[in-house]
Amino acid sequence: MEQITRIKNSMDIRKGLNNQAVGLLPLLLLMFLNNFYTYLVSFVIAGVFCVVSCFTFWGLFRGRKYQFMLLPTALTLILYSLFLFLRLEPVLYLHSPLIAEWLLVAVLSVIGFSKRPIIGRVRKSNRPALKRAPLRTALNEFFFVAQIAQNIYTLHLFILLFYMILPENYQHIWVERLLYREAPLFIGLGIIVYEQIRVSMMKHGLAEEKWLPVLDKKGKVIGRIAYSVSLTSQARHYCHPVVRIAVVYDGMLYLVKRGSVQPVSPEALDHPFYGHVLFKQTFEQTVRELLGNSLTKGEAKPHLLVRYPFENERVTQLVSLYVLTLHSEEAFVNYVKTAEGKLWTPRQIEENLQQGLFSEYFEKEYAYLQHTVLLAEQYTAKREQPVEVSAETEPVTVSPTR
Repeated sequence: MEQITRIKNSMDIRKGLNNQAVGLLPLLLLMFLNNFYTYLVSFVIAGVFCVVSCFTFWGLFRGRKYQFMLLPTALTLILYSLFLFLRLEPVLYLHSPLIAEWLLVAVLSVIGFSKRPIIGRVRKSNRPALKRAPLRTALNEFFFVAQIAQNIYTLHLFILLFYMILPENYQHIWVERLLYREAPLFIGLGIIVYEQIRVSMMKHGLAEEKWLPVLDKKGKVIGRIAYSVSLTSQARHYCHPVVRIAVVYDGMLYLVKRGSVQPVSPEALDHPFYGHVLFKQTFEQTVRELLGNSLTKGEAKPHLLVRYPFENERVTQLVSLYVLTLHSEEAFVNYVKTAEGKLWTPRQIEENLQQGLFSEYFEKEYAYLQHTVLLAEQYTAKREQPVEVSAETEPVTVSPTR
């Protein structure tokens, strides 16, 4: 259980989805306290709160939670402190929130230019690729929130500048208070609320996402990745477990056409049942899920024939081939009633190998099937009821189709 928890924490991309806008709180606290206390008292309280927040996220929660917005907030407060040493008391007394807002915009503008170098450095770091995912997610969220905050606060400063050049008869005290002191605070709180709603929606969407286990070269689970991400070319090198089930009836293999959207051998002939093993799911659970209600107690159960690595230019997989041997027509019809396929004799298959008719999987698996299951079926058929199958016989079409 501890290993599963560790894997989940190291690979879950949701770990990086934190509300980065929360890092603005120390600065918003400064703006809020300016309405009740002097700028010096407000700065001291906000500064202490910022230090405690930095220690909490960068010390206690280091590697578990990321809050990068505290960095521009801390830099803004440091620059704000320069005004204290310059003895600009009249300016701070009248325009403390405005100065803090202007400094924040300046800091965010500079940080915006560092996005590409920072993301590139994280991408090329020596950390395992699976551990970089939460960090990169948090950084992308930070730069996204930083850009929003920079744009909105810049717009507010332009509105304020436009208001200042208006004639005096168009200016009112309540408007000045709203623009100078309350608007920056409301903007920051609005960004936090917006980001919280957005992050919650993203987490909800990821919670419904299917997750695939990532395997190492020894076949051990070392992490997980979203199913949708695994389909991208960048995730091709991640190895995932796959289950395939061959259906054998009366010494013949039942084959169907693969879907046109399959990443491997689309529209080629293949076994009727195949699928990924999901995270925290066993091979046996996947087999039962693939067969569904067709798996009855009276019939033979699928058994593992071979497990082999499969890799091409699009996927990397650890394939587990199961074989389901059926002897009664009723059971066979029950299993293939929802599929459209044909029964193929060994000779018919051998005559069409290496011609692009069968899937890449099947081309690799047939040798195992031929020298084990099919050979045993032929031996059993000769003992019980020998039947000669002509080489020119066409594949048998199964009557119950979808």
